[in-house]
Amino acid sequence: MKKMALAGLLLAAMGGASAQVYVGGALGLTHVDCPANVANCDASDMGFKGTVGYRLNRVVALEASYIDFGKSKFNAFLVGGSQEVTGFVLNAALRHDFTRELTGVGRLGFGTMDTKLRVGGASRTESSTKVYFGLGLEYALSRNLKAVAAADFTSAEYSGESYAVRMFSAGAQYEF
Repeated sequence: MKKMALAGLLLAAMGGASAQVYVGGALGLTHVDCPANVANCDASDMGFKGTVGYRLNRVVALEASYIDFGKSKFNAFLVGGSQEVTGFVLNAALRHDFTRELTGVGRLGFGTMDTKLRVGGASRTESSTKVYFGLGLEYALSRNLKAVAAADFTSAEYSGESYAVRMFSAGAQYEF
């Protein structure tokens, strides 16, 4: 972790002249896989994402995001339950301009995912660190304001079992 932080600081120092900070937010449809052996699973929900980015140059940026992937709802042993996943993600974002207004974005990094399982009145939370990747499009509405669409993919873990989580979202991004 210390080596990754040091590498990030070195990259930031190298790109200082063209660096640009941006913030963004998005809402979207989520999917959280249900635990094994449960009945009547509803894995779809709504979620949100907040992002702060530091653009090193036209192509490369470093980002930190908080993502609420929503929750799945299910019945287990005749008792209702849910599994909720939230996470903090650090990633590199690589951009490619398709046109002057439209840009494609690929993201790769890692995230700390918190999985909260509730069955009946009891709940317990477990954390895991997982690989994160995402794809996105940005459309420039003005010099500083962009409309964004993104797909975010990772997994979460609870009691040794891994669950796929994803979100398809739309929102806005403002560059300072």
